[in-house]
Amino acid sequence: MTSQLITLLHHGGAALAARLAPGAAWHRAAGTAGTGTLGGHGCAQRVSDRESELRALMSMASHDLKNPLAAVTAHVEMLRADYGSLGADFQRDLTAIERGLGRMSRLTQELLDYARADQPLNLGPASLDDMVQDIISDHVTIVGTARVVVAGTLPTVVVDAPLLRHVLDNLIGNAIKYTPAGSVPEVEVRADVLPDGAIRVEVADRGIGVPAADQLKIFDAFHRCANSSGYPGTGLGLNICQRIIERHGGRIGVEDNPGGGSRFWFTLALLGRPGQQ
Repeated sequence: MTSQLITLLHHGGAALAARLAPGAAWHRAAGTAGTGTLGGHGCAQRVSDRESELRALMSMASHDLKNPLAAVTAHVEMLRADYGSLGADFQRDLTAIERGLGRMSRLTQELLDYARADQPLNLGPASLDDMVQDIISDHVTIVGTARVVVAGTLPTVVVDAPLLRHVLDNLIGNAIKYTPAGSVPEVEVRADVLPDGAIRVEVADRGIGVPAADQLKIFDAFHRCANSSGYPGTGLGLNICQRIIERHGGRIGVEDNPGGGSRFWFTLALLGRPGQQ
């Protein structure tokens, strides 16, 4: 059983490496190229085309990992059920494997989400109030002690509902997750109408906050804040949120929450604004 598990892990990792190696090499080359290499409309188009290819590659690589991950997880569950009475060393090893599987599973899902963020928008009316209440119910069911409140009534907007739900789920989930150990998560969600008629949505918390040096970088792919090392994450979630919001013609940002914590915000442009596609 153990040899099968190791073989499955090896094959899953090898498949991911083989899939992503060409994209990694291209990114290294693009990052070191001079302006003479990347200048001009033709090259910009090639970069755009290549990025589309890389997103498709990540989607395929993530799909390739799903079955091996599911198989390894099933084997670990069988090992724990069949040999759960073995010593502490065995239990510790199984727990370490489960943690590794959890990290791989999160990365696989976020690679899929990263690729899906550029899918064609399916716009329609969606109640932010209903969406946020559903998300709160999901997270409070898991966390239990979190205090998440909605200030006022959230409006109905014209958006791609599944994509916007992904943004709100990420922001609310982060607000709950990045709370100091021993503290009860406190989160407030609100929405305001701006003078131009656009909507500004805010998710504020009393968590560990975002250091000033990280606030401009936090939406970069794979960036993780200096104070987040004790929390699980891949560094892709907020980059995906940014891409979704920008595709809706809006903006997203973060600022300090007066009294402690962070305040993440995003705007939703009116239907038909430039940037919606």
